[in-house]
Amino acid sequence: MSTTHQQLEQNGLPPSAYEIRNRMERIRTRLDGDVDGLMTNAQRLADWRYYVRAYPWASLAVVAAVGYFAVPRRVEITSPDAETLERLARKNRLVVKQAPRGEEKKSLAGSVANMVGNTLLRAGIAYMGQQAGRVLGEQAASSPRQEVPKT
Repeated sequence: MSTTHQQLEQNGLPPSAYEIRNRMERIRTRLDGDVDGLMTNAQRLADWRYYVRAYPWASLAVVAAVGYFAVPRRVEITSPDAETLERLARKNRLVVKQAPRGEEKKSLAGSVANMVGNTLLRAGIAYMGQQAGRVLGEQAASSPRQEVPKT
């Protein structure tokens, strides 16, 4: 067992097993309180409300900055006159982007026709599947059975 320099200086003898046990018990007792304190501090530091209460102006500045950068910039649409278009075309800086057209609204009659067409298509596929199954079933029933030799 190793002894600390301080223990040897106090009484000139190494600590007894009883003293070591007492000291370890005191350390264990304090350790529980220290762990509880650490847990409490960690929970408090992880809570955003702590920072709002402790630093209200800094929190307000952070929220304002996030809000500023979160909002997209306003798109400027200009309608240049003929002279400006000509000048930009000469400088090869003219960019023409075609705006996509909006989707056409379907009428009630178009929606009903689409629904009826889909229903008829599904019914036709189901009927064809039934007929194919019937024909294949009849062929399988009419063909002679072949016995597999046993080994």
